[in-house]
Amino acid sequence: MNVRAVVRSGIYCDAECGSLPHPGDVTFPNGAAAEAAGYRACVTCRPRLCGGALHLDNAPSLVGSALALIKEGFLHRRPEEMLAVRVGCSRHYLRRAMIRHLGASPSQIARYRQAHFARQLITETSLDAHTVARAVGLTGRHQLDRLTITAWGQPISNLRPHRESPTSNSSIELLVRYIRPYSFHQLLRYLTPRATPGIEEVTDDSYRRITSDGGNSRILEVRDARDGQHLRVQVHSTSYDDLIDDMERLRTLFAIDEDPAPAVAHFSDDRLVGELVAQQPWLRVPRCWDPFEASVRIIVGQQISVAAATTVTGRIAHILGQRVPNSAPLDRIFPSADDLAEADLNGLGFTHQRKTTLRHFAGAVADGSLDLRMSGAIEEIALRWCALPGIGPWTAQMAAMRILQHNDAMPSSDLGIRRSASRLVGNPISSRELDDRSAPWRPLRSWAAQHLWDSSHLIRGTA
Repeated sequence: MNVRAVVRSGIYCDAECGSLPHPGDVTFPNGAAAEAAGYRACVTCRPRLCGGALHLDNAPSLVGSALALIKEGFLHRRPEEMLAVRVGCSRHYLRRAMIRHLGASPSQIARYRQAHFARQLITETSLDAHTVARAVGLTGRHQLDRLTITAWGQPISNLRPHRESPTSNSSIELLVRYIRPYSFHQLLRYLTPRATPGIEEVTDDSYRRITSDGGNSRILEVRDARDGQHLRVQVHSTSYDDLIDDMERLRTLFAIDEDPAPAVAHFSDDRLVGELVAQQPWLRVPRCWDPFEASVRIIVGQQISVAAATTVTGRIAHILGQRVPNSAPLDRIFPSADDLAEADLNGLGFTHQRKTTLRHFAGAVADGSLDLRMSGAIEEIALRWCALPGIGPWTAQMAAMRILQHNDAMPSSDLGIRRSASRLVGNPISSRELDDRSAPWRPLRSWAAQHLWDSSHLIRGTA
């Protein structure tokens, strides 16, 4: 989202804020770039309370991978040098690439996210400044004050409004702004049959999930705020350390920062999916909460139904996952790659081949030979994943779409996609034919695939 800055005042705002007296002298691709150039955020500008979306256009894959790691909190307690090593380049090259494509260095992007989430916590909750600092990945109040003085020219306490009825620290509520148009119902419909028992719970109007970090568990509950702009998130916890990372995972799962407009324009004249896109212009490509957990779910789901995959994934969580006491029905944390690689998989209902696949996959993730944050061209992703035993093109394409957030994946062998495509063309269509037919959909084939999946549940009206 572009922001506008006024040279004389040194302030920047986004397009929806009316605080600027005139359109602005300078335009930046995002708030992080404006702050890196020395401008301060408009204090009355609410749309960027969580830091806003940072979009990548034609950037190299290492920039996307670095940004994903920054959003997961990689730089909270690590230097830029370690981030550069993780994505396979020098620190100097990474900084140049990030500045070129995002307008800010890795550390500047991390601080930007922390400052704006801290401001949201201060203005929307009664959490004390030390707790807010811990929630955004800092060690204490002094670090937080330095951060907000840089961003707004004042310490964090000056941004807190008078609150007559403080909320309980065991539960807070936050608003998360999405890019419109948006349908929360569409995402719930996707998640309902796939919710892992013991970890997730979906109702007609809400999504709940348990998560754990550093031994502290919390439950996040998401609902539509019904104001046409936000989701409402309730966080139930006794510790809010690194909450910023869980909120980023939530934004990823619900595709909150993804703009459907390019897909709507791209497919408007397509004879196969154009009508589907026109009927659901709000449709998003659901991503995932945790890359490893989602990967295991995809592998388990090879050649079985969605319901069966949900049952088996729940069995893995129940038997091999960490139990959280006094938290039923959400009382399981999915096992890590290290734990699954060493686990006894007998009794879980797997064939010998599937057990071998899961062990090799978990081992590759655990030892770093397969990095679930490293994206790239869709062909490169497919080669990396298919090099592992028991993983074929469908799994690789699904992983690219859901885990790596790739917009050009096409799992053409998927039965649901082929059924929808066959219904639209009026005759059976093979995987190869669908691959050929999808060529004009590039570079947004993931969006076309999602529209085909969702076509049997067309939503009437607007959302």
